[in-house]
Amino acid sequence: MSEKEVVLFTQHACRFCKLEREWLSQRGIDFKERNIADDPTALSDLEAIPAFTTPVALIDGEVVHGFDRHKLSELLGI
Repeated sequence: MSEKEVVLFTQHACRFCKLEREWLSQRGIDFKERNIADDPTALSDLEAIPAFTTPVALIDGEVVHGFDRHKLSELLGI
């Protein structure tokens, strides 16, 4: 199985962002975190998806809005 590219858009004080980070880490999934509060380009990229809340994961270009364990598992093949 090839490694999937996972990008996670987050922000501070987002409970579901923290849960999704922990969920991915516990499963050994490497991901790039882009915090929209710290990185103005991350916010622009998130709005271009379009998405206006966090967390949002991009898995090989597929968008997952919110912390959707079922959809994440399906796209990650776990």
